[in-house]
Amino acid sequence: MVDIGRQDNGAAFAPAELPRAAIGTSRSWPEITALLITLAAAIGIAGTMYATYYHAPDLLWRGFHHDRSSHYSFGLDLALAARDLDPGWFFGELEKAKVWPPFHGVVLSAVLLLGGIDHRLGVVPSLIGWVMTIAFAWLIARRLFVDRQSGLFAATVAVIFTAASPTFRLISTDVMLEGLGAGLSAAGLWAYLHAEARPDSPRRWRLLALILTILFFHKGNYWGLLIAPLAVAYATSHWLELATVARTIWTATDARTVLKATVGSPLLLLAALVTSLVAAIYAQGPMALELFGRSVSLYPPENLTTAAYALAFLWWTFTWLRHRTAIDRTLGTAGRALLYWHLTPVAISFLLPHRLSKFLWFVGPANNVDPNYSLIKGGQFYWTVFADGFHQAPWLAPIAIALALIGVIAIPKLTPGARAVFLFALLAWIGVIIHPQHQGRFMSTWVFAVWICAGAGAGVLLSMTRAWLSPLWRGAVAATLAAALLAVNLASPTPKAAAIYALQDASGPSDLELIRPYLAELDGAHEIAMFTTFGMSKLFAWVIRARCRCRTIVGDPFIAGVPSREAARALMADRIEHSTADIIVTIDAPHSRDESPAFGWVHAKMVGIIDAMADQTRYVRGNSYALPIGDATATIWRRR
Repeated sequence: MVDIGRQDNGAAFAPAELPRAAIGTSRSWPEITALLITLAAAIGIAGTMYATYYHAPDLLWRGFHHDRSSHYSFGLDLALAARDLDPGWFFGELEKAKVWPPFHGVVLSAVLLLGGIDHRLGVVPSLIGWVMTIAFAWLIARRLFVDRQSGLFAATVAVIFTAASPTFRLISTDVMLEGLGAGLSAAGLWAYLHAEARPDSPRRWRLLALILTILFFHKGNYWGLLIAPLAVAYATSHWLELATVARTIWTATDARTVLKATVGSPLLLLAALVTSLVAAIYAQGPMALELFGRSVSLYPPENLTTAAYALAFLWWTFTWLRHRTAIDRTLGTAGRALLYWHLTPVAISFLLPHRLSKFLWFVGPANNVDPNYSLIKGGQFYWTVFADGFHQAPWLAPIAIALALIGVIAIPKLTPGARAVFLFALLAWIGVIIHPQHQGRFMSTWVFAVWICAGAGAGVLLSMTRAWLSPLWRGAVAATLAAALLAVNLASPTPKAAAIYALQDASGPSDLELIRPYLAELDGAHEIAMFTTFGMSKLFAWVIRARCRCRTIVGDPFIAGVPSREAARALMADRIEHSTADIIVTIDAPHSRDESPAFGWVHAKMVGIIDAMADQTRYVRGNSYALPIGDATATIWRRR
């Protein structure tokens, strides 16, 4: 084993002539011990976080419209389908996973199958992601330096910042996608550095490709925030190789053959025509055609979008089959791994109906546009979140940024691939500011990169003391500074803003009290419909199915955007007329904490659903229950 912590030339950083294969690949027993201690500490802290949640799990379930109910419901359905050996239900649920891809749900279902159907296990995937983030933050920061002391100090600083972050801890103790998304993003960043250390290794590039594929099927925007900086980092690091390949292709390419294969391709021409039709329909807005006496809606043209893409995909498939050898030779080791192990599964997934259009909408600017959006407000907002929520004390944030800037200056002297870490932190921050929807939790999957950059800056400063401090004194200085940083974080109280930015700023009873008092009355029902005066949530579905351990149908009769009480009454009357539910439950909450005027979910309008139930005759009124939230009353209605 080569001890890269002691080079004969005494350089603090990786010298230019050091072979890439030797960088960051050697592990001494002290380093292995430090990594194991870090991993054990991360698991121990995660256990403490889980114990806190386990002691009072119901308090997390406050925020009726929070996404956590949808995420838990999806994982629960997969677990129940697998438990009942029902492949139709299982794969049917997977097919529905378009806006939110299925990976988190699959992991959650595995946890529930192993640990039992228990909502107290819902946060386990996020905690797994938290531990992964800590471990890979250590590995990434250490890999940036050849000098062992500088690398270990950088890793320690990065891990302390990451593990101490209050908002990150809260988000990682939730049934959300951010915790596992951060762990997968950190794994992908590490895999890129791992591959860059030995760029001729197909196995390392395949590992990166597989992690990126999993991240894509976890959540598309997290994937986009990572893939863009990795592409820029690779292009800027290998520009000479890429330019040589491009020049070779240009020289060997016959323009007439290329025009015939592209412009003259019937498949591409047809794809272009369908794409033009899609653009025209979107420009026109909602529209319908009369076909054989029936009205056929063409808006939104999601099926046409898939058809256009399928034609282009088919063209590429035929082109690849004809020129596979030349394509493989041109792509090289990294390109082949990414094409076959990442781009191909992603491309195939877009052939599923509506998958491409949902993906483009979700990651695009049309997703929940903030009417008060501006770049300046976005920058101010995310800095406030970074300082007040993601640090135990706000004054630690400028210190982290200052250290990161010092690291930026030293990028040329760090190990190959280091610029990817800094590009990830920078481009991801810019990306969330540019996107018109601003939420503090959007920082969770990449903010660890900022702290790795801060660790790199700390490592650079320590390496600068080599000229006048012995290794023993440098180790003492590093230990003292790390202990001071840890002590500050331990002594500082958790800021109140952390819960706000983690979307856990709630008080009062758990939303589970909206259904628990009458849950036994729903036993045995094949289909149940839930209507409230404050909107809809997957909360009811997962609570009912978790109780019966079965596939009870819990409808999602969405009523929103109603302009008046009478409009709500009319919509509800239509829902009742066509309902196939055995039981309808109505919840009337005059003072609900979950009212949302943006969706028309205010009592003055939505009380129309109560009016409609009073007027109808298909369902017989049963028991009513007083609920402890918003002066609410739940009423059971059974079909005649």
